[in-house]
Order: sequence, then C-alpha cells, then structure tokens
Amino acid sequence: MMVAWKRTGLFARWRSTGLALCLTLLLGPSRSARADGGGPPDQAGEAGTIVDFPKRLAMIVVADEGVISTFEQRVSSWFHDGTEVHVRVVTEVDPHQLLASSRGEVSAWIVPLSTERAIVVFSVADGASKARHLVREVRLRSGLDDLGLERLASVVHAAYVALREGAEGFERAHAERELGDVGLATTSPPVAPEAPPRWVPSAPSANERPSPRPVTTPSSLLVGIGYGGRLRGGEGAGHGPSIAVGLQLPTRRMPTELLLTAQYLVPSSFEADVFHATVQTTALGLQFGVEPELGKSFSGQALVGGGVDIAQIHSSVTPGASDNTASAGARGAGTQWRGVGELTLGVLRRTEVLDIGLYAQITFLVTDVHYSATSDQGDHRLVAPWPIEPGLSLQGRFRSAL
Repeated sequence: MMVAWKRTGLFARWRSTGLALCLTLLLGPSRSARADGGGPPDQAGEAGTIVDFPKRLAMIVVADEGVISTFEQRVSSWFHDGTEVHVRVVTEVDPHQLLASSRGEVSAWIVPLSTERAIVVFSVADGASKARHLVREVRLRSGLDDLGLERLASVVHAAYVALREGAEGFERAHAERELGDVGLATTSPPVAPEAPPRWVPSAPSANERPSPRPVTTPSSLLVGIGYGGRLRGGEGAGHGPSIAVGLQLPTRRMPTELLLTAQYLVPSSFEADVFHATVQTTALGLQFGVEPELGKSFSGQALVGGGVDIAQIHSSVTPGASDNTASAGARGAGTQWRGVGELTLGVLRRTEVLDIGLYAQITFLVTDVHYSATSDQGDHRLVAPWPIEPGLSLQGRFRSAL
C-alpha cells in the first residue's frame, strides 16, 4: 500500500510539471512576439502621438477685445477631453511669433484678412520631432460676427484634432510659402547651435501625409447695374442706366478687376444759335483697376480705361432763321463715333452677395467734337461739348465665386 501511494504522488507531480511546461512553451512565444512587435506600426505611432500631444491650446487673435469676448468660451465648448483653451488679443501680427512653437502647448494665430476670410495658423512641438504647422483658410460672412466666430471655433477644433492624431501637418518652409501667398510675412527664429547627433532607432511613422495644397482665394464674377449722369457742356447733361460685367481676380496685395461697361444716355436737346439739336449717346468701355480694403465692410475702387461714345445727332433750323443758313451738326448730323478715356474712383459698401457703390467719373474726349453752321460767310463754330466731362453714378453689384 505504501509503495502504490508513493508512485501515485510521483505521477501526479510529474503530470503537473509537464502541463506547466507545455503551457509555457505554447503561451510564452506568443506574448513575447506581441511585446517585441508592439502591435501594428500605425496604431502604436498614433497612440504615442496622442499621449505626447499637449493639452493646452493658446490662441492669439488679431482683433478688438470687445469683438471676441465670447470666443474663448465658444472654442472651449468644442473640447470634452480636458484641453485648456486660452485666448489673447493683439492689434497686429508679430512676424517673429507667427510660426513660433513651444513645448507643452499648441499655438494658434487667427488673422482676419478681410470681412470675408481669415487665416488660422497652428504650430506645435510635440515629442522629439521637429515643429509641425498647419494653415487653414476660413470663409466668413461679415467679419468676426457670431456666425464668423462659430465657424472659427469649429475650424480650430478640427485642426487641433488633425494635428493631435497626426493626420496633417508640415514643416516651417511649407507654412511660410502658404502664408506668403496671402501676404503674411514671417521671420525665421535665430539658429541655435546644433547639438551633437545622437543615435535614435528608426521606426515607421504614421504621421507622414502628402502636403495639402496651398491656400487660394477664388476668382469672382461681377455683374453691376446702376444709374448715372455726366455734365457735357454745350450738349447739356446726359444721364441714363448702365451695366458692367467682369471678373475680380485675387492677387497678393489686393483684388484686381477687368470690366466691360455700357451706358445708355437718354436723348437731350439744346439750342445752338439759330439751330435746334438732339443727341442720344451710347457709351461702351473697357476698364481695369484695383479694389483696396478701406475697413471692415468698405472698399475703394480705382479704374482706368477707354472706349467709344456712339452719338446719334439730329439737327434742324429753328423757325425764323436766316435762309442763308444751310446746316448744323457735329461735323454733320447722323451717327458719330467719339473716342474717350475714362477714370473712375468709387467707394463700396460690401455685404455677403450684393455691394452698393458710389462712383465719380471723368470722361476725356480724345477727338475734336463741335457743332458748326454754314452760311454765305463760310463755316463758323457754334457750341462744343466739354473735352473733360465729370460724372456721378450709383451702382448695385453682385459677386459670385467661380
């Protein structure tokens, strides 16, 4: 009985030891493989980026203090992960700090370029990698109103998440090019002495993505309808409806415009000695100019160009005139083509779609125009329109992005 009991105990211990060895052989290599591999490279890299990413967002806004009093609260409402949001207001852009980054926080500059768009510039230095930057253009309706602030808050949150997850971001040189395209100059920080190189094991990165396309502003189609008049001297005042069709093209400094214009001046009558004349003019022109900003909702307009006035002239001798009078007209009655040059200065009140503008024009006659009479003594000049004719007009203009 004792021998049988001992053999049974030895067999039980041998069986337990063997089972433990088998489990070690089966499970040990799998755990080791998982430890060495660390999971798929993209998941590990992304998790590491999120862990190291700063939880503080420091925003610098170029605006008036009263305009964005609620902006910090608006942005904070988008974050539910403990991210701290801080807003500081400045009156102008600091080129030295526009792309500056510091450890422990994400820096974001918000720079309104006009009442219709703003640029948001993000900079972050997380982990051991170089600083990453991100540039976003935000379309606005009417500057930093409630809708504009809410759009900015949404873009800020989306860009912050994209940087945190490594979905986007590029180096300083690329950010400088994008900011240069919209007229924002930057100044590179002083170069620090290079530290001795140290060996870092290479690993695949999950943050490498194609660089986004540069920020661009679309061209716009312009259609204007108005009413105006001009003083013509001997021919009297001319007035009538006008139309303008053209393009507004973005440039680095200010928008440029190319316009085709037409105006119908209603017939007007005048007396010249013993003659009665009627003239109806159709003015056609081509103008080129610029539209600088004058404030939050206003812009100026300066245009130069040229064209032609097509004048329909009818003349007759007044009753009781001398029988020696033969004719009267601007080098003869009928149709006359007059070459002109034009200079236009205006002020526009901009809205989201419709702009209202007040314009002052000067029209230069480049041909000699006069009314003459023929008698037994020969031709003699009666009246002539002014060679320089001032005018004033009011116009409504529609804009549509192409």
